Amino acid sequence: MAFSTKVDPNGVFAGASYIKAVKTFTYEHSYDDPIPMFRREFVIDKEVKSAEIFVQSPGFAEYRINGQLITEDIFISATSDYKKILWYDTYDVSPLLKKGKNVITVMTGNGFFNENVVTDWLFHNAYWRDAPQFILSLKINGEVAVVSDSSWKANRDKSYITYSQLRSGEFVDMRKYSEDWMQVGYDDSDWTNAIERPDEEITGELRPIICQPVRELEVFHPTDIRKTEEGYLVDFGRTSSGYMEITIQGERGRELEFQYTEDVYPDGKVKMNNLQQAHCFPGHNAFHLNKMILSGGVDTFKPKFCYHGYRYVCIKGLDAAPDPKSIKGYFIHNDVKKTGEFKCGNEIIQFIYDAGARSVFSNLFWALTDCPTREKMGWMNDARASTEQTLINYDILPFYKKWFEDIKADMHPDGALNSVIPGHPGWGRDWGPVCDLMLYELPYRVYLYTGDSSMLTGAISHFERYIDFLEGYIKRNENFILADWQGWGNSPLIPLEFVRNISMLNALEVTSLARRLAGLSSEDIDNKLAYYKDMFIAEYLDEDGRCTIDEQTSVAMMIMHGLYTNKEALLKQIAETVERTNCTLTAGMLGVQYLYDALGEAGRGDLAYRLITESDPGYKSWYDYGADTLWECWNGRDLNSHNHHMFSNVIGWFFKTMLGIEPMPEYPGFEKITLRPQFIKDAKFAKGKFETIKGTVELGWEFKGDDVEYTVVLPEGIDATYDGKQLSAGKNTFVIKK
Repeated sequence: MAFSTKVDPNGVFAGASYIKAVKTFTYEHSYDDPIPMFRREFVIDKEVKSAEIFVQSPGFAEYRINGQLITEDIFISATSDYKKILWYDTYDVSPLLKKGKNVITVMTGNGFFNENVVTDWLFHNAYWRDAPQFILSLKINGEVAVVSDSSWKANRDKSYITYSQLRSGEFVDMRKYSEDWMQVGYDDSDWTNAIERPDEEITGELRPIICQPVRELEVFHPTDIRKTEEGYLVDFGRTSSGYMEITIQGERGRELEFQYTEDVYPDGKVKMNNLQQAHCFPGHNAFHLNKMILSGGVDTFKPKFCYHGYRYVCIKGLDAAPDPKSIKGYFIHNDVKKTGEFKCGNEIIQFIYDAGARSVFSNLFWALTDCPTREKMGWMNDARASTEQTLINYDILPFYKKWFEDIKADMHPDGALNSVIPGHPGWGRDWGPVCDLMLYELPYRVYLYTGDSSMLTGAISHFERYIDFLEGYIKRNENFILADWQGWGNSPLIPLEFVRNISMLNALEVTSLARRLAGLSSEDIDNKLAYYKDMFIAEYLDEDGRCTIDEQTSVAMMIMHGLYTNKEALLKQIAETVERTNCTLTAGMLGVQYLYDALGEAGRGDLAYRLITESDPGYKSWYDYGADTLWECWNGRDLNSHNHHMFSNVIGWFFKTMLGIEPMPEYPGFEKITLRPQFIKDAKFAKGKFETIKGTVELGWEFKGDDVEYTVVLPEGIDATYDGKQLSAGKNTFVIKK
């Protein structure tokens, strides 16, 4: 057996080893770094009734049998902290095998496993780094037929992919491209034997992947190609995550460059909006750049082991414009289905919903990433902000269950968490609870929306370890890096200690719930919660019951966490914080997670609606600029990512406040609901549907003159009321007179 039962509990890879092409590993960055190729011929002497292949590559790999891809999945295997979890994939490959001689071929990428690009996030120093590698086991008719070991042949010199880094780009030399090595009978006598990685170096547990794969999910052609001073600018007419494919013929040895970007200047020049800034990629000049050396014949190229955030690709090195029919754009992400729908009569509201969907899809890459451009990392503060609306609108639970395992596994021994998951111990533990509370937010929201408490109860020990860690910071009066980030005006006015201390209350509340759901005593947690709650109220409420930090974020957070002695005073105050700015949004990405709901609690959906549709800077700014995705910065026309999902949480408000439906904490999983829509005449109409654990719910309202018609369609099994009236399964219609 290759591994202990601790590493390989299912015994899937018995007898197999991780194999790589080089014995001596080089840490330094080089643009001469070919992607290794592996092959293994074998003979099948019986009819193939069934065949399964088990594969795992920490830096992504492409697998073929007899020249055919074993799957349409790409970027396998899933990302993780590779010292802790190694997610593996299983595929039925029966149709690809035949009696007699067969061959398996593999190309292995670098991914985050072997990032040699020097960045601010120090993945080049990650403690798992090693040469590209994989492990494989093929079972035929239930018996092991082939495993990865030193009998495999490996080669780097003949690889046509001469350089590939996930956050940088991919370079190919099509003069070296060949498919002969993928076929039986290829002469590999000048290839070397693969190097087996010692078993004792493998510490991560091999687990079967539990979420949807990454795939090419949309294909589109250019909407425009124009000549610029830099080359030929290909415009795909939409912002997305993925890459371009081109088929072209040109003189042998000619080099083409493909510069990906989300934005361009009016003259068509590439506009990076500071994404490639030196402090993130010091000394690195290949940012979202692919290169292709032509063979002289007809060449087709699309990247295998990198992807980009893009709308445009500038092609340099051509004498004439490429044929639009020879170019395709691909939208790639985890194959999570969209299950929710929402329509509104206000164009900005509709823009937010549609742009939010594209931004969420663009950031589904084994974790909910911040952006598909500069970082591609699972920033938990961004994801925490989007959790609720993604549970409403997507079949995302399997994806989240995978990621939650990564989050728990990445916890430091002292209870600290990295701001990005998957991460590595060398960076990211000081950003604070704005990120860390994804540990609590995700299982709580899953419980609220599905009634499934297993994620909560299964993480109790992690909850408790983090509380101990956070309490240490409070007692030492130390602070973290992030508070109400990316606000417009009031972010510096929200003290770090306010965010730190209110986060402790949130963590204690969820931990108490988890313990009670597990049938355990929560007395000690409840006592601690009461202690910190009294301290917090004493510090941040005045004698009139108003928040002493008179800002949108702080007041909204206190309302939604139930931290008040006089709720009406806070509800009045939250409206005042909005009115005095003439409905200009000042809250940052933390505050907006509470602000719209707090205004809903105050019965001021009208103010929330104005914030959403009128504030400039705000969503209106992006809409006016012609954006088709959500951005990182309110003033982001010339700054940072144009494909961030972190401000998408407002979409949850569309369902909860505009349409009036949300789960009740005392009746999780929509066992019982009270519908409380807020009709906004300026919006004309709003309608939507989403999949609950009980079935599909459809809701909508429309103004007809001064009256409103409100329609609710319910599945069986939901106990629902509206305006004191009991609703039945099926269609329910109400007319609300002026």
